[in-house]
Amino acid sequence: MENKVFSFDIILQPEFPSNSLVLIQEALRITNQYRINEIFKNKLITVDGKKIRSSNGQWWKADGGLETIKNPDFIIVIGGNLPLQKKSQKLFSTLRIAHKNLSKIIAVDTAAFLIAESGLINKETIVCTHWETKSNFIERYPNIKIVENIYTINANGLMFAAGGISTLDLILECIKKIKGKDYSDEIAQALIYRPREKSTMQKDDQFNPSIDNICQKSILIMEKNIETPIKINEIAKKLNISLRTLERKFYKIYKMSPIKFYVNLRVKFARNLLFYDDRKINEISSIAGFNYNSVFINSFKKIYNKTPSEYRKYFRNQQFDKNILEN
Repeated sequence: MENKVFSFDIILQPEFPSNSLVLIQEALRITNQYRINEIFKNKLITVDGKKIRSSNGQWWKADGGLETIKNPDFIIVIGGNLPLQKKSQKLFSTLRIAHKNLSKIIAVDTAAFLIAESGLINKETIVCTHWETKSNFIERYPNIKIVENIYTINANGLMFAAGGISTLDLILECIKKIKGKDYSDEIAQALIYRPREKSTMQKDDQFNPSIDNICQKSILIMEKNIETPIKINEIAKKLNISLRTLERKFYKIYKMSPIKFYVNLRVKFARNLLFYDDRKINEISSIAGFNYNSVFINSFKKIYNKTPSEYRKYFRNQQFDKNILEN
């Protein structure tokens, strides 16, 4: 077992975040380099074996297609900006077979959607995905447990990293479990990085002492009432303060009324759906709590200087994606 080489097959999805890939590859490379031995090996996989474009516009050459996966120790799936646009039954089948053969499966960022679609998640599985896509994930899979931790590890061999630097945290934890703390510490020191616990939350503490506590509590209520907005005076009642007091605090900190802040919050929620999802504009408008499509379009344009349709078209063109332009 001491001389075992651990294999990592990395499946890349269209428009994947290249930072996650680089962090994985560097972590594995550094150990091999320091130990002057091949301890970890990895190869890049795409569904069809062809080169693939990352979200920063860079093209990556694959080492092979899904058919080259032969019972690796780990399969890492790095999700892209449109996780469900190009569903691959071949990919789902590959993941199910690998899971049955006891390969550990790591889902990075929006790859959580693909793991959910593959049917591997059971009622005990705890998932995380990037905080921007969490609401979308809940909308699609309301019965799956999801948290805002930076990563999760499950007893059934499924692991999830929220994306960004959290990918490195999870890889270091995996290396620590299979080769020991000395190995993972060595990598972290080489990268001038201090690993974080999986219990770490993706975003800063919601109750930052530098921001008025009343405002933060109000925002939490707003975030929980996106699809069915709650009246601002009802929020004030819940917090046992007057509407005027709430308005004064929002103007002081955010230079806007709580009503405008709430609308902007819902527009930003809709923006994430436009970016990551393929729902139609009127459906997204409804999910974001707008009763009238015209109100949604005008509110969106005030913030982003584009209509929702123009915004989506712009990013799809940036991504060389011609499949969803007129929704």
